[in-house]
Amino acid sequence: MNILIPQEIKKIEYCPVGHSSKDYKNFISYGRCSLCTKEHFIQEFKTWSSGNANIDKIIRESQMNDIGDKKLDWIPYDNFQNIEYIADGDHGSVYSAKLENGIKWDWNFVKKNWEYHSIGKKVALKEIKDSRYDIAEFLEVVKTINFTKSFVEYYGFSKNPSTQNYIFIMVLFDDNLHNFLTKKFWDLGWGQKINILFSITASLERLHEKNLVHCDLRGDNIFINNDVINLDLYKLKNDLILENNNKNNETYGSIPYIPPEVLRGNEFKIDGDIYSFGGIMYEIVAAQRPFADQAHDTYLMIDICNGVRPKVPDLMLNWIPEWYLDLMYRCWSDDPSERPTAIELTNLFWGIYRKRMYHIVDDVMRQLKIADENQQNISKFQKQELFSYLNKLHPQSWYIDRYIHTLHGLHDLLEEIKSGKSSDPNLLKPNKSTTSSVNTHNNDVETEIKSKQENIIL
Repeated sequence: MNILIPQEIKKIEYCPVGHSSKDYKNFISYGRCSLCTKEHFIQEFKTWSSGNANIDKIIRESQMNDIGDKKLDWIPYDNFQNIEYIADGDHGSVYSAKLENGIKWDWNFVKKNWEYHSIGKKVALKEIKDSRYDIAEFLEVVKTINFTKSFVEYYGFSKNPSTQNYIFIMVLFDDNLHNFLTKKFWDLGWGQKINILFSITASLERLHEKNLVHCDLRGDNIFINNDVINLDLYKLKNDLILENNNKNNETYGSIPYIPPEVLRGNEFKIDGDIYSFGGIMYEIVAAQRPFADQAHDTYLMIDICNGVRPKVPDLMLNWIPEWYLDLMYRCWSDDPSERPTAIELTNLFWGIYRKRMYHIVDDVMRQLKIADENQQNISKFQKQELFSYLNKLHPQSWYIDRYIHTLHGLHDLLEEIKSGKSSDPNLLKPNKSTTSSVNTHNNDVETEIKSKQENIIL
């Protein structure tokens, strides 16, 4: 005989100031009360300020409304110990540091004090040195996507008292995708490559479902921890509110990853992310970034807008399945409507992953198997030849994001740039220590560029 036992009625709890767990917005457990935490954050608003009302508003809203370690907090600069420089990056510099006292988590009404998380944890600090960068806008981005699976996790915000520069505090990663590929290229089989590509497109799919555009997808903004891929964010745009007829005099990014329509002055839209993804597909199979052997200047922008795309070295072609090359060049289509969608790419790579898991053999899988075997059978001479090719980095190639004059913005100057009357504002001066004998453009190339310029669509 089955005996029905009445479901136990959950006991209503109260904190010392009278907040009830009956309130669906409140959680009381182990000396913690959500409403007490919110009230203590509010009480401390007057004890700190970033110096920017918009930034203060965003952080305070997060402290009041977000839960536990999902909050964006204001973290005093003296909380950082053992600060070490890592590299210059987009809009500033990146450092590692130890969080001496951790980050405020919840108010404990038993201890009558704050509880902290991440005490002693190593984190990354992004110090923003670009006065044109809209920090408040980025914090809104972080609020939108923070702690969403496969995106970089941000803990809070601070300010360097010496430089007065603002600082983002984020999780510290082992490496970015570019460095990972540089170190591991010869050890990566197609199974691992497909997993990386799937992780990236799945993240893009989540963004695009929200009508958000990444605008800066490339290997330096994709991070890896214990083989887990995470996308970093510097700017998101809402695809629904972009004006199709807007023309921009400037854009921001790295020229090889910027779609031709944006180089012409149009807005960066969802299908632009797919073009940038084509650059990642290239790096995964070519062991270098797109257009590494060329100056990243207005002439390259003209070439891209006229359909020029990076070439895979002939030696590597038998390591790459034909369907993969076709897909990569489809991502690079000059017509945005002909590019695949993020969901299409995700479904494709997920399908290949499942075929590997269940040992399903078809033409796609046979091509992958042959490609792996061909790469493994490369001779020592071929490897040395390839190393020589890969080391030819042009001194005026540039893979750190920067402000770039679009062809629309340069329209009146193009003839003067061609004739040499005006310098190219998109050409960076090479570092003297890395300058080689390679000419940026010889006379024959200049003549070719002038003829190409006649056909460019602005």
